[in-house]
Amino acid sequence: MITIIVKFLGGLRQEMGMACTTLLLPDDATVADLQARLLTLGLDLDEQKNIAVLNQRGLNQWPLDQRLAPDEVVMVFPNIAGG
Repeated sequence: MITIIVKFLGGLRQEMGMACTTLLLPDDATVADLQARLLTLGLDLDEQKNIAVLNQRGLNQWPLDQRLAPDEVVMVFPNIAGG
């Protein structure tokens, strides 16, 4: 099992009732596995929300088939628009 830290940004903190949580996922977990787990927590990841991973390589939005490493910090945030 690997440990993943999930941080909720913007209005998602209030929606989830927490700023962050720690999840245990299988060793070969992908972003898709994380997305499924977040759905069980009540977070509907529609097109208005994004998952990004912060790690030693910087901040990236990863495809669903990307494998997660132990102790990744994942941020979920609402779509941001501006002008």
